[in-house]
Amino acid sequence: MANFEKPLDLRDDYLSAAPGLPIVPTVRTAALLAALLAYAAGFAILYPIAQASVSKSAAEGNDPTPTMFVAP
Repeated sequence: MANFEKPLDLRDDYLSAAPGLPIVPTVRTAALLAALLAYAAGFAILYPIAQASVSKSAAEGNDPTPTMFVAP
């Protein structure tokens, strides 16, 4: 009994990428990961600065929180 099936061709011929370049999903994943890391780093850096500013403002008596939820 002979095997007449063609071997599977696993190349992505439908993508128009030059040989040697990463495929599109890999680039998208790397860009998304870089954006998420930049967002997390920005949050980790800016949150303590904003918290210190709010604390300083509240210590000086400029705390808007008690007057925000006063019913008429």
